[in-house]
Amino acid sequence: MESVMKALRLNGPNDLEYTEVEIPKPGLNEVLCKVESTSICGTDPHIIGGDFPGFWPKEFPLIPGHEWSGQVVELGQNSELYGWSIGDRVAGIANMGCGFCRNCMEGRWTICLNYGKDKIHNMYGHITPGAYAQYIKVSIKSISKIPDYMDYNLAACMDPLSIALHMVERSGIQSGDSVLVNGAGAQGLMAIICCKSLGAGKIFVTGSGRRLEQAAKLGAIPINYKTDDMVEIIMKETSGLGVKRVMECAGTASGIKQSWDVIARGGCISTISLPKEAVEIPIRKLVLDEIDFLGNRANPNTLEKAIILANNYKEDMEQLITHEFPMKEYKKAFEVFNGRLDHSLKVIVKPNAL
Repeated sequence: MESVMKALRLNGPNDLEYTEVEIPKPGLNEVLCKVESTSICGTDPHIIGGDFPGFWPKEFPLIPGHEWSGQVVELGQNSELYGWSIGDRVAGIANMGCGFCRNCMEGRWTICLNYGKDKIHNMYGHITPGAYAQYIKVSIKSISKIPDYMDYNLAACMDPLSIALHMVERSGIQSGDSVLVNGAGAQGLMAIICCKSLGAGKIFVTGSGRRLEQAAKLGAIPINYKTDDMVEIIMKETSGLGVKRVMECAGTASGIKQSWDVIARGGCISTISLPKEAVEIPIRKLVLDEIDFLGNRANPNTLEKAIILANNYKEDMEQLITHEFPMKEYKKAFEVFNGRLDHSLKVIVKPNAL
C-alpha cells in the first residue's frame, strides 16, 4: 500500500482542498478501511462553512465526512479478537464514545461524558479525521458489517437511517399510531420508512416540491406547508384528536410550533432538528396534556438495526440516492447537494473512483 492518499482537507472555513495526505495507521481496537462511498450530510456544509467555530472542528485542518461505507484493509491491535477480518464490508457512523463513562456504560454513548477528549473519544468528520478520503482509520465501535449483497452507496446512508430510527424508536411508537413527520428532507423521508417498518397507521408529512412527491411515493399523506393548512388537515383526518407521534425534522420555529398544535393528548414529539433561533415551548400544554418532548442525538445502538431495515425496504431507500460523483469533482457534488439541483437528495462521493 502507498503511504499517501487523496483526501478533501478543510484548512479553514470554506477552504476545502483536494490534496494528498498520509494514510493513517490503525491503533488499538481500530481498523483501516478503504472508503468506497461517502454520502454528503446536511451538517457537512455547516462544518465546511465554519458555522460551529471551535466545536466542529475544534481546530484545522480536518478531513470531514461521516456517512460512509467501505472495506477493511488493515487491522489494528486486538481488532481480530473481536471478530474483524481484512476484507470485511462495513458501514460507518460518526460517533465513538469512550466506553467507560456512566453514559457510555448505559448505552448512551452519543452523549459520552468524555466528549472531545482526543485520546479516548472520537467523532469522525467533526473533530476526528473523516471519510472524504480514500482511507479512514476508525474504531471498531463505530462500524458494523454489511451483507455482501448490500450496495456501498446504500450502505453509506446507514448513518442517517440509524439516526432516523433512533428518533422514531424513542417516540414510543406503537402499531396503528398516527404520525406527523415534519419535514421531507432525507431524514424525514427515512423517518417515514422507519415509521412504516414499526407499524404506524396514518403518516402525514410536510414539505414541498419534489421531496413532498417522494414522501407520497413512500406512502405518506403529503401536506404542502406553503399552500395547505397543516393543522386543519391533520385535525380533520384524526377526528379532532391530533397525531399520537411527531417526528420533528424541519428545524424551523414555525414548524416546531405547529407540531405542538397537532400533537394528541398523551402524545410524543421526538426531534432531531437544530433550529437556528430559540423556540418557545408551551409548558402548560406539555404538563396538562402529558406530552413527551424528546431530543435525540445521533444513533446509539441502531446501526445494525438500520442495516436490516434498509434491506427490508431496499427499494424505498434506493429511491433517495439521486447522484454520484468521483471525489475529485467534489465542488460539483456540493453544488448539487447545497442547491438541491436536479431534485437531489442523497448525493454520493466516491473517494476511490478515477
